[in-house]
Amino acid sequence: MINRTGRLKLLQNNNWKFMHGDYPDAKSFQYKDNDWYDIGIPHSFGIPYFQENEFYVGYGCYRKILFVDQAFIGKKLSLEFQGAFQEAEIYLNGQLAGMHKGGYTAFEIDITPFAVSGDNLLFVRLNNNWNPRLAPRAGEHVFNGGIYRDVSLLVTEPVHVSWYGTFVTTPIVSREEAVIDINTEVINETDSSLTCRLVSVIEYQGKEVMRVSGTSKLKAKSQMVFRQSDRIQEPKLWHPDTPELYSLKSYLYVGEDLYDSYETVFGIRWFSFTPDQGFFLNGEHYDINGANVHQDHAGWSDAVTHSGIQRDVKMVKDCGMNFIRGSHYPHHTVFAEECDKQGVLFWSENCFWGTGGPKEEGYWTSSGYPIKEEDQPEFEESCIVTLKEMIRTNRNHPSIIVWSMCNEPFFSTAEVMDKAKSLVKRLVLVSHEEDPTRPAAVGGAQRGGFDSLGDIAGYNGDGATIFHDPGFPNFVSEYGSYEESNRPGSIVPADMDMDYPWRSGKALWCAFHHGSILWNMGYLGMIDYYRLPLNLWYWYREKLLGIKQPEPVKEGIPYAVRITSDRNSMATDGTEDAFITVEIIDQSGNRISNSMEVELEVVRGGAVFPTGKRFVLSPENKNFYEGLGAIELRSYYAGENRITAKAKGLVTGELIINTTGEEHWENQKRKELLPPPSVMGNPKSDKSFNIGVSRPVFASSEEPDYAARNVTDQDSTKPWRAGEKKSGEWIMVDLEGAKPVKRGELFFEEINTKPYEISISDNGVDFEVIAVGKDNAVNSFLDISLGGKTLRYFRVLFPEEAAAILRIKLFN
Repeated sequence: MINRTGRLKLLQNNNWKFMHGDYPDAKSFQYKDNDWYDIGIPHSFGIPYFQENEFYVGYGCYRKILFVDQAFIGKKLSLEFQGAFQEAEIYLNGQLAGMHKGGYTAFEIDITPFAVSGDNLLFVRLNNNWNPRLAPRAGEHVFNGGIYRDVSLLVTEPVHVSWYGTFVTTPIVSREEAVIDINTEVINETDSSLTCRLVSVIEYQGKEVMRVSGTSKLKAKSQMVFRQSDRIQEPKLWHPDTPELYSLKSYLYVGEDLYDSYETVFGIRWFSFTPDQGFFLNGEHYDINGANVHQDHAGWSDAVTHSGIQRDVKMVKDCGMNFIRGSHYPHHTVFAEECDKQGVLFWSENCFWGTGGPKEEGYWTSSGYPIKEEDQPEFEESCIVTLKEMIRTNRNHPSIIVWSMCNEPFFSTAEVMDKAKSLVKRLVLVSHEEDPTRPAAVGGAQRGGFDSLGDIAGYNGDGATIFHDPGFPNFVSEYGSYEESNRPGSIVPADMDMDYPWRSGKALWCAFHHGSILWNMGYLGMIDYYRLPLNLWYWYREKLLGIKQPEPVKEGIPYAVRITSDRNSMATDGTEDAFITVEIIDQSGNRISNSMEVELEVVRGGAVFPTGKRFVLSPENKNFYEGLGAIELRSYYAGENRITAKAKGLVTGELIINTTGEEHWENQKRKELLPPPSVMGNPKSDKSFNIGVSRPVFASSEEPDYAARNVTDQDSTKPWRAGEKKSGEWIMVDLEGAKPVKRGELFFEEINTKPYEISISDNGVDFEVIAVGKDNAVNSFLDISLGGKTLRYFRVLFPEEAAAILRIKLFN
């Protein structure tokens, strides 16, 4: 028997050249890239990025010499990109090998016809331009471009299991027995018909527990699905407390020759979302309590390593939470892998996304759904393609319990709202077709009637109070986010009155600080951008795990800088980095709260910070508080790295990290990456928009059918009426982040003579009174000048009995 196993997956993250701008001629071998930066993957256009509202928008081009071994010629060769934001053209040896649109999902490019033995020129032309026909059209994150996830060369025989071609499901599961269904796509890219035999072996901790095989004839240039099934007795069930995993090994034979071997990790569990009793996992009720997570890290932006992802999942788990909502786009496939391993439930979300505020075309604050008819078909197709790609590449992960179609799609203009709802319905059908085993959720469904369009409604903001018990499976997909702050942050308990038997779970907004195009909306995490906890994280840990909060660090006499790392060695292939922590300590070695400027420097070795060989921590840079700071370090060269941490007048800290890989650091001459040549922010407009439309509204009480949400609902004809006739009733609009407001408008239902007090706040605690209506003042409409004040909350308080309010508008 000849073993022809040709499947290899070779990471290609090292030795890339990059330059901001559009250089289509760089696809040629003759092009000179001497002035281009030497970089590694993962990479972002925006490095170094530190939560600025502005970011580079335009083209970025990448070049790499791709070596193809002679033994690979005649096999199927393809490139796998785990993520490139967001329109990519891939060239090999000057020829266009393929294109991909969409910035958040993995894709495969066939390079077989273009590859030669030896050196090949790989050129990637990429842009992150806002595209009216490509999701997302809107969102409060940042949209830095780049090849920001791994690139691999895939080598297989022409007859092989197709890319992400296995789908393992468990239609019947109990603690005694599990039925395992295996669908395996096999492709024959030869010119001949072949008889294939597929042997599928399932192992648990290296021990075989199931084996099935089947034979089928496969026509030339065709694809088929092997459908196999068997049972496992007394299965080890996957659960957040016991994240048991199985391995499926697929062996594909042609005759007696082994053509392909492919491994799929999966888990066995069963679950259900119910309308009246919440969520059940493996037959038992289970309380879901988690947080939303954006993907970007300090300095590196979206270009995060596998170890960075591992730490993110662990930090959520370590405070006692058991769930992550992947806001608001498909995350790296490694993210779900880590959730599988660590035992964290995962909500995987598509990138059909809306956000509040102005709705002008040309930037990521536009209508979530296209307003121009000619843009709509292609946009809808982009949402469908991204959803399919997300499901295909993640469908075997037991941690994933739901596919979400969108987030807050109601932030679309009124004239296209019905089309946005039709698209969501269409996405739900596609989700069911691609994966009948998981429910389709509608994330951020608290306005516009979107909540009933899927299997589960995800309510953000005030949605949990608006739809108290909707009668179908529901989830609080966002709550909290009351205070924008850096470390240490005050403890503002973010729990709401939301724990009811029929509610499946809740997710805090949000786990980590992140980049945002909208003012300070990125500063709402319980963990900062540098991955250091705020006080709120410790509060959750105490509440959920009983671990007491640490005592506040006090000032002292600074003696030295202490520098430590979460690891003393790391790989140089772009999958690992080191989490570097810096502290100011006294002579006894205790951390003290004195904060000052600390300069980190790689004085030996090839390691780099996002800013290069040096990185500065300081209170002015918003990254060094209470004598503590952190940053991630990575390297693409093997060897010993010595890093120092210096502060004026203190003993210098020193750290050694060893890096392992093929190419060693020998003081190579490198063109170090510089910041982007330009950045783009939210375009200035002379127009004034009502940025309060569809925003969350909270009130002391409300009458049935006269809800608080009516005052920001542009389609409502009903007012808010207080539920009780007593003094002190109030209603408050939440702009979901502090924003400058020029003026406000308040419409009473009828002529009002009752006294009122209007106040504003940026944190929900400290309010500034800006207008007072005295007894017997006659008003039906108020025009309130705010002069560009920055506010998040707009509150109307009634010292005596409350008047009914029809509408509240807030203009930027």
